[in-house]
Amino acid sequence: MISETKRPAFVRNVTILSLVLTLELICRMGWIKPGLVVAPSLMVAELARLMGTASFWASVWTSAGCIATAFVLALAFGTIIGLVLHAFPRVRGASEPLIASWYALPFFVVYPLLIVLMGMNTKPIILIGFLYALMAVIIGVLNGLDRIPPVLVRTGRVLRMNSLQQAVYISLPAAAPYVFTGAKLAFGYSITGVLGSEFILATDGYGYNIAFAYNNFEDKKMYALLLFLLIVVSLLTTLMLRASRVVEHRSGAAPVNNTLQNTTGLSKLLAVLVVTLVLLGLWQWGHTIVGREALAAPGVTFTHTVTLMGGEVLWVHVGETFKALSFSLIISCAAGALLGSLVGMSALATAAVSPVLVTLYALPKVALYPLVLLFFGIGLQAKIVFGAMYGLIPMMLIVINAIQSMNQALPKTARVMRLTRLQTLTTVIVPAMVPELVTGIRISFSITFLGVMIGEMFASTRGLGYLLMNSININDSATIMSVTLMVAIFAVAVNSGLLAIDKAVHRG
Repeated sequence: MISETKRPAFVRNVTILSLVLTLELICRMGWIKPGLVVAPSLMVAELARLMGTASFWASVWTSAGCIATAFVLALAFGTIIGLVLHAFPRVRGASEPLIASWYALPFFVVYPLLIVLMGMNTKPIILIGFLYALMAVIIGVLNGLDRIPPVLVRTGRVLRMNSLQQAVYISLPAAAPYVFTGAKLAFGYSITGVLGSEFILATDGYGYNIAFAYNNFEDKKMYALLLFLLIVVSLLTTLMLRASRVVEHRSGAAPVNNTLQNTTGLSKLLAVLVVTLVLLGLWQWGHTIVGREALAAPGVTFTHTVTLMGGEVLWVHVGETFKALSFSLIISCAAGALLGSLVGMSALATAAVSPVLVTLYALPKVALYPLVLLFFGIGLQAKIVFGAMYGLIPMMLIVINAIQSMNQALPKTARVMRLTRLQTLTTVIVPAMVPELVTGIRISFSITFLGVMIGEMFASTRGLGYLLMNSININDSATIMSVTLMVAIFAVAVNSGLLAIDKAVHRG
């Protein structure tokens, strides 16, 4: 007899084993087109062969070193920046749209600039991994600091602690569960940033080996490399989930009053202006250091952007990207909300499925793009599927968490009224989790947009991602910065609107 505590793991393992055996049977019977999928047994055999070679482990340690360095740097700098932003709420308020839009920005476009600054080595790849991981740490620190009970802050003042002592001995320990959550996400993003950079632009590393195997039609090798990546990410995710149980706790404290709420619209506008001027100053300074071949100046970029917007070619690419983004976002949000609701309504399903979703979310989806191309080919469908892959799991996790943390009086009332599962879902659960759905849409937008852009950078002949990649190949720094600027403005504008709606819904 299986105990209740072990039952979710048993269900999860049996389901995974059944899927693997089914895939083995389908491949062996020839029910699937050759070249699309390799039988699991062949993947394992090829992986065993690869693990006996020195080149395999060299690529593994190269990528692992880059990931570890990017993660540690993000953890250190993200914690410091989070503390600073929390101490200056006006600056934080001005930065909120940028924070919300961070993961929609295609950081791969700065790779040529980083090569000029750092040379053709692993440093640019580490920096891109750092940029992807940084914001997750900052958000985790801010969320934790917002939820520190006021009595702890007052205790620090009574003890006459300075700002550094307050942060080290009170703030960060009290915020540890949320900081750890940010660190878990940052670890996954550092993997994505490093392997994505290797996949697209590098000439060495584990991500490069996956791309090389795909480009040379070495299907067994590609699937074996993906299998090893899945195993490693699963093990690391399991370890981090177990470690999180050590630091997680339910504080029950309401967020600390945000002093930004007491500021005027004029002060917020001034803060936004200051942040914008600082970013423009850093941009101009970078141009002065590296020159126009690596980084176009702000003035040149603005002029070139106006020129591009006056032509028809840009709008063809914009239309393609907008079409792919719209379909991807609708699919990811609708499917994520539906699947998350179905899983979240069952405690057993939640316990069995959640670890798998967390592992899949941590898996660098850029490495899965060859599979998308194999099944859907080059074109709009592949970009839509790839974008939806990015946004689906976050929406599912948010919906599952919303249902599991819902006031239990609501589903009990539905059972007393003898409502069906569909009636319970549509008349009780969905209305109760509208705020979380809005949050899920806001989060899914940014990463779905990123997925579409990456999809267009890989294998496409139209779209802003294609325009960016083509500009990188011909070293057209003005177009690179113009497209990046337009993408950033669009992402910040949409996220600002979604953020305002999110706050209004949660206040309501």
